[in-house]
Amino acid sequence: MSRSAETPAERRRFLLHYCRVLLREAHARRHAPSFHASLLAWAGRARREAASIDTRPAQGDLFG
Repeated sequence: MSRSAETPAERRRFLLHYCRVLLREAHARRHAPSFHASLLAWAGRARREAASIDTRPAQGDLFG
C-alpha cells in the first residue's frame, strides 16, 4: 500500500507503532548515548505527528 492510500487512522496507528519500536530500540541501546538521544528524538517526533492527525470523519460524510 502506498502512503497516499493510507487513511488518517492508519497513518496514526503506524506512527504510534513506530514510536513504540523506537523507544524499545532506545532502551536496548542506552549504552550508546548519541544514538540513544537520536532514537528518543525520532520517537518524540513520531508521537507528535500522530497526535496532530485528526481521525474524525469530515462533517459532510456524516449525512451524505
